[in-house]
Amino acid sequence: MISPVRVSLFALHGSWFTLEHIENYLRADVYGRETPEETRRFLQAVAGEAQKSGVGRVLISVHSSRPIFRVQRYGLSEFLETVASRPAHRIATVADRFEGQLAQQYVVRIARARGLNVRSFSSDEAAAAWLQRE
Repeated sequence: MISPVRVSLFALHGSWFTLEHIENYLRADVYGRETPEETRRFLQAVAGEAQKSGVGRVLISVHSSRPIFRVQRYGLSEFLETVASRPAHRIATVADRFEGQLAQQYVVRIARARGLNVRSFSSDEAAAAWLQRE
């Protein structure tokens, strides 16, 4: 079992999220995210924690949340540029709903076109394994 270094819990209107340091990556779980504002606040918190702690790898796991198809409106472009700007940085995404998986694949396509190392996975385990690979 992996023991976390630190876990933080944040509430945003009807949604909430956690940030947890696990080995060499930051795990960010978001629950019930619906609005662009909730998304921006979540992504800002993740980017801030990644920068503050010097972590270059992030796992974003989305639970019971609205899919994102408008990258600019939700602040995803800024987040991707901030967190995945260096070649060694990686972002893995996982969604618990089919619509969320489709939206993440769309975001990944945009990010990879910009040369960023972002991938979407069907399970947390596969995402974590990719993040931990050298």
